[in-house]
Amino acid sequence: MLLASLALFSCKKAPVGLGEPEGPLPEPDNTISILAIGNSFSVDGMQYLYDVLAADGAEDIVLGNLYISGCTLATHAGHFAENDAAYTYYHNTTGSWTSTANTCPLDALQERDWDYITLQQASGVSGKPDTYSPYLDQIVAVVKEHCPGAKLVWHMTWAYQGNSTHSSFPNYGSNQMTMYNAIVSAVNEKILSRGDFSAVIPSGTAVQNLRTSLYGDRITRDGYHLSYDAGRFVAALTWAGTLFGTQAEQSTWKPAAYTYSDAQLGAIREAAAAAVQNPYTISTSSYPPDPILDDGSLAALISAAGYNPDEYSQMEIDWTLFAYYNSTNATMLSTLYTHENSTQTNLDEFVATPIYDKTQLPVGSLLVVKDGYQYRPEGWVTLTTKNDSSARPGNVTATVQEVTTSWWGSWNYRAFNICKPNGSKRTVFTEETALEACKAFGIFLPAKD
Repeated sequence: MLLASLALFSCKKAPVGLGEPEGPLPEPDNTISILAIGNSFSVDGMQYLYDVLAADGAEDIVLGNLYISGCTLATHAGHFAENDAAYTYYHNTTGSWTSTANTCPLDALQERDWDYITLQQASGVSGKPDTYSPYLDQIVAVVKEHCPGAKLVWHMTWAYQGNSTHSSFPNYGSNQMTMYNAIVSAVNEKILSRGDFSAVIPSGTAVQNLRTSLYGDRITRDGYHLSYDAGRFVAALTWAGTLFGTQAEQSTWKPAAYTYSDAQLGAIREAAAAAVQNPYTISTSSYPPDPILDDGSLAALISAAGYNPDEYSQMEIDWTLFAYYNSTNATMLSTLYTHENSTQTNLDEFVATPIYDKTQLPVGSLLVVKDGYQYRPEGWVTLTTKNDSSARPGNVTATVQEVTTSWWGSWNYRAFNICKPNGSKRTVFTEETALEACKAFGIFLPAKD
């Protein structure tokens, strides 16, 4: 455990976000510990944080996250007052997250001498100042009592996607900019006016910055939680920049599970750096969408991702409506479930492509899906072998995925089930909407010389 005297000087630079920093702290030992008191938005913000910090030279990294889904300051205050075992405690000291259920908040607070403890409001009321009091005071009092050496930090969350169906979006007229401005205003009124917060992590501004880039308004995976490829990445860089002085535009780490063009990486890093520099003002990206191709087409999406549509040809797909594959089923194997051979009740929630081998879907191809839809890239080693359920590929919402050798992995055949999530369920297609779903997914093959 770090000594309290070391904990005060455990980051590279003074925290930013509450005015201009006074300059670098004395040369540190590059250790850092951060405890978040939050919800799924702190999960999004911290998911890649260990990796970004480690790549920037941090050592003895300790990350914690006291998590309750959708938790408001009012709910946190109640649990802190009673020290209820109401939390899932996420912990990361090695680069991998572990979780412990039924954790009391004081157990996490007293686990070590934390360098930083972050607080946040639930996203739906983050722009409503009247929801902060008296709960913020109550939580801060408990934190100060048990962690007197920790620096308090506020995590400023982000506005929802413009077409979000979140139940709290109407609180802001279902308008993204109204919500963003309300969040900034609440931070100014309730956080900047206090003297006990050392920094603000401007994730909300980083996300808004990135929305001015070639990514457009496609930074979430469901209208409010951050996308795995770009959203969580820009948030992690923003956390690291605020608390550790990481220079986002010089950061070398990126999530290995996703493919990025140079323009995408530039946009993400620039958005985080600009937010750390100007936490409450949107900075326009120098990687904007192509105005000619920004028409919502699949070609526009690959252009926005930094690829040249002229270098690809779109594959003609022979779709099957109301059908899907399940590579883990021992009876069906690689046979499509359809109304002709199955009584499954969820058939009308999917459309499916044919099965492709590596010659039909070569390395360098692009898989594109429109916002609001997702696909499962089923895989088979042989078409007559059942897959173990743990090996079944997961659903994908990333707008553009480049086919690589690692994407193929051990699979020799791939096919795609496309659906449209509707909250915790999926949309039941009519013939008309099923045909729309077919247009929401595309495969672009590298153009032949």
